[in-house]
Amino acid sequence: MRRTLGIAPAFRTVGTLLIIQWMLTTSTAIQADPSAPTAAGVWKQVDESGKVGALVTITREGDAFVGRLSQLFLDPGDNPNPICENCPGNKHDQPFLGLLFIEGMKQSGVDYNGGTILDPETGKIYNAKMSLSPDGKRLTVRGFVGLSLFGRSQTWTRVE
Repeated sequence: MRRTLGIAPAFRTVGTLLIIQWMLTTSTAIQADPSAPTAAGVWKQVDESGKVGALVTITREGDAFVGRLSQLFLDPGDNPNPICENCPGNKHDQPFLGLLFIEGMKQSGVDYNGGTILDPETGKIYNAKMSLSPDGKRLTVRGFVGLSLFGRSQTWTRVE
């Protein structure tokens, strides 16, 4: 005796397969689009008061993005070669210039999560996330403790 599935289960199976195929295609397209802008590049870091503090160079290293201080804009009288006196581990007493202070940012479309950001002045390390504007010209960087709600953000502009 031959057994049939019936029409409803067959449609459910086909529908499920189509949804899975759509999800795989969409997620691959978002991550694999080589023409989409990424956070890689040079960014002008501006604090809450509007003062430019540094240029930050973000690069992709392996499957994550990292950021280094590539130029400092110091006030008159500041140490021209500041070092990270309060930084932990191998960053202790390293110069600010060239310091790796953003680490482990994983890209998901225009968002970057799962990383950390170091405040070189205090030596504190915070959880971090970043969000790239659709045109790729602005990068919102947020450092936080625990929940993203408990943190602060800065919006940086891409240096052309």
